[in-house]
Amino acid sequence: MTHSSPSFAAKDVPSALVRQTLLDRELVRPIDRPVVRLLPWLNVVALGGRSVIDRGASVLGPVVDELRGVLSKHRLLILAGPGVRARHVLGVGLDLGLPTGLLAELMSTEAEQNGHLIAALMAEDGVSYLPHTAVARQLAVHLSASRAVVSNGFPPFGIYEFPPPVGKVPPHRTDAGAFLLADAYGAARTIYVKDVDGVLKSDPASDEKDDGDLIPRARADELLAMGLETLPIDSLVLELMASAKHVREIQIVNGRKPGSIARALAGEHVGTIISSG
Repeated sequence: MTHSSPSFAAKDVPSALVRQTLLDRELVRPIDRPVVRLLPWLNVVALGGRSVIDRGASVLGPVVDELRGVLSKHRLLILAGPGVRARHVLGVGLDLGLPTGLLAELMSTEAEQNGHLIAALMAEDGVSYLPHTAVARQLAVHLSASRAVVSNGFPPFGIYEFPPPVGKVPPHRTDAGAFLLADAYGAARTIYVKDVDGVLKSDPASDEKDDGDLIPRARADELLAMGLETLPIDSLVLELMASAKHVREIQIVNGRKPGSIARALAGEHVGTIISSG
């Protein structure tokens, strides 16, 4: 016994969109518009895990106090990076042969712990920690209720992290995650808080360094061409700047120097400013 399946006639609705619009530039052109800045008043501040948070109360305490002092003037998305414990977890994961995606998940957990720590220190100011899902969907309403929120600086790729060309270490880490979030929301400023004055020409731990080692301003492509080993942020950020929609410059400041973060948020030239060209 056989069953005959009903036949359906294809119906086309006359429309310019029935063609391959993603391939036809003439059809796409009439609807091409500038990308909207979702939160143009947002300031993204990324705190280094090893360079700031791991150093304890002597360094992190004054940084938190400085962030607390600027809340009346600025609304902040504070992003925490993983510290030295993430390197230990990464080493164990590599020894076990875990894939890049799982390594990213493990390192992200450490950044999340640091985020909860910072949020606890600023709890009396109404600051709380938000997971990735809330930052992606509810950031605006939380910043309407509070002047700042804290989150994990790792990108939300998770197990879908892109494998690197060589090895297994996740290429998108806190620095890249902070930049991607800032660009997605069209943030006004993107500031990286480290333990050095900015981009230096020589090793900051060297006894031969001098005041002329600081590079106060540079283009991302220039720094990439220089191949500096002293770059305090991941070089991937400089590559991402070439295709960014909103963020045209980032700023690296020394969190161990009081007032550096506040001055950078006020638009002053502190540390190193890197532009996209």
